[in-house]
Parts: sequence; C-alpha cells; structure tokens
Amino acid sequence: MKKILKYIVFSFTLYLNGQITSEKINSSYLNELRYVDIYLPDNFSENIIKTPLIVLLEGNELFDIVVSNVKYLSKIGYMPPAVVLGIRQDKLNQVYKDCEVNKNQGFLTDFSQNFMNFIVSEVIALISKKYGDPFLKIIIGKNYSANFINHFIFSPNPIFSTYISITPEFNTSLIEPLKNSFENNNSSMNYYVSNSTNLKSSQKKSISLLIDLLKEMKNEKINIIIDQFSNPDEFSSPAYSIPMALEKIFKIYQPISPSEYRTKLLSNENPTHVYLTEKYLEIFQKLKIRKKVILNDIAAIFEAAKRKNDIESIFVLADICINQYPEKMIGHYFNGIGHELINENKKALKHYEKAYTYEPIDFITKELILSKIESLK
Repeated sequence: MKKILKYIVFSFTLYLNGQITSEKINSSYLNELRYVDIYLPDNFSENIIKTPLIVLLEGNELFDIVVSNVKYLSKIGYMPPAVVLGIRQDKLNQVYKDCEVNKNQGFLTDFSQNFMNFIVSEVIALISKKYGDPFLKIIIGKNYSANFINHFIFSPNPIFSTYISITPEFNTSLIEPLKNSFENNNSSMNYYVSNSTNLKSSQKKSISLLIDLLKEMKNEKINIIIDQFSNPDEFSSPAYSIPMALEKIFKIYQPISPSEYRTKLLSNENPTHVYLTEKYLEIFQKLKIRKKVILNDIAAIFEAAKRKNDIESIFVLADICINQYPEKMIGHYFNGIGHELINENKKALKHYEKAYTYEPIDFITKELILSKIESLK
C-alpha cells in the first residue's frame, strides 16, 4: 500500500515536461471530428524505435495521471519512455455510445465497431505516419470502456499486445469468446485487470467471473496480472490501478534489484553472464524492446562473477561493455581484471593502460585505473 500511495502522490506532483500536443481527426468512420491529446517523452527523436504507444480511452480523464506515471517510472528505469495518446470522450454519454455492446450477446454495435475502426485505422495510423509504427501497443480503459477493449483481442491479429482493464463493467457473455481467444493466442500478451470490494455488487461479481477465467489460463504466452483492492470505487480506481499495472507489466524491464541479486543471480548455477543474456532476451521476447544493458545490471553481474570466481563471465562482460559503451573505460577495465585474476599481469597492465585513455564511468575512475597500473609495474 505504501508503494501505491507513493505513485499516487507523485502522479499529482510531477511536472509534465516533454511535448504535449492536441490533434483533431476528421473521422470517416464516425462522420465527425474527434480530438486526441499526445504526450511525447523527452528526446523522443532519439528513441523513436524504442518507444511504446499507450492508447487511453476516456483520455479527457486519464491522460494526466497516465503521463505522470509513465514519466516517473521511466525516470527511475522501471519502464521505457512511452508515447501516450488520450482519446477524448468528454461529450454527454460519449463513452457509452462509443463502447456500447449488445446487451444479450455482448458484442459491439455498428457504431462501437466503427469506433474500434477509428482507433485502429485513424488514431494509430496518425501516430505511425507522424512518428513511425510503435513496436509495443498498450490500450487502457476503465469501467465501461474497460469492457470495450476486450474486443480487440477477438481479432485474428490483435493490434494491441497489452491490455489494462481497470475495474471493467464486464459483460459476462464475453467469457466464453475470451476464453477461446486466450487459448488460441500464439503471441506474447499482457492482460491486467483490477477489482475492488468498494464497487457495486454486479460489477464486482462480473469481474470476479473474469478473474476466475484468467486464473485457469494455461497459455504461457499470456502474462495475467490481477489486482484486488479494498478502498477505490469506480471513480478513484485508476489512481490505484495505473501505477501498479505499468510497474507489473514492465517488471522484466526493471534493473536487477538487491533481492534479485541475492535470490536468483547468486544461486544460479549457469555462468553469470548467461543470466544477463537471458534477462535481456526475455525483455525483447515479451516487450519487443531491445534494451541497452544498463550500468546497474553490469555492476550486479560483475560483482556476482567475482564472488563466484567466474572469469569467463568477466571477459564476456568486457565484450558487452566495449560494444555498448565504446567510449567508456569499463570494458577494458574488466578485461584487465579478468587477466589479473588468471595471473596474466602483463596483459592486465596493457588493458588498464588502454582503459585510462577512455572516459571514466560511475565506480570506475581514473584514480582507480592509475592504482591498478602502479600495482602491476
């Protein structure tokens, strides 16, 4: 709960720098003008290929809180920077019209099907045309619109791979079709749903039925995330759900933590560098993100390799650093350490001398390199 409150407080105090623009779309599907708000992260042009897209329904309400949490979580390295696109639905009964379903069968009406086409063919097309096609697409809905986002899953090739369904007013007639879609899914998918004991009884009951279905899922391609809250109602639930959903969806993206270091890295019987390779491969497989190996993880792997006397991993780590941080001294320093540990002091000295000509980085300073050089002369 302390973590939840930390993110909630931060979401209302964080200054939303980055680029925020508004666009109007003359929709051929809806036969009217629609407005969207777009947040582009800092240095967006440098990260265009790496940047996920988060599409918000009811963006007139959710835009600020989502941008705040994306900004915060990306700043601390818990998720990548992301483009946030909020679809305004601020007219009277607009959400119900856009997301309407047939009460008996639970499927979309003609208008809500057109609204889905608007999102796919006009909203996302706008982003793709202006900024490039995002590799990871996330959609968020709450209450009534949270039920609507499930219909994207029924497509043979869903455009979204991540769904954040906040306390959905769920139509139970969708349970069997959703079950079939989940069972037949062949690509990586994240599906988040939240419930609260402070919702109306019919809403709680229908979400519980959905959660029961999700708990039975055996498809390893689908990452199911469930949050059960006590306090939020249908209005305040986004303030609880959004930070938790984003943090959990991007869990694999996060730096190696002290707990992960102790319980997984040190106890792993494989060479230490294998853990690093598998972690970053999993990031790509689940999130389609080619993440640069960060210094936190490099330091963790290095310390674990030293404790295990895993010389092979130190040399592999040196190669990784020379490739990803070519202007820095860290890779050559690791090569020096590796040769020194196997008593090849002349080779170690040459690598330390080479390291000294490059830029220092965090815990590896010019003074440290000089002390190494002097100790070997």
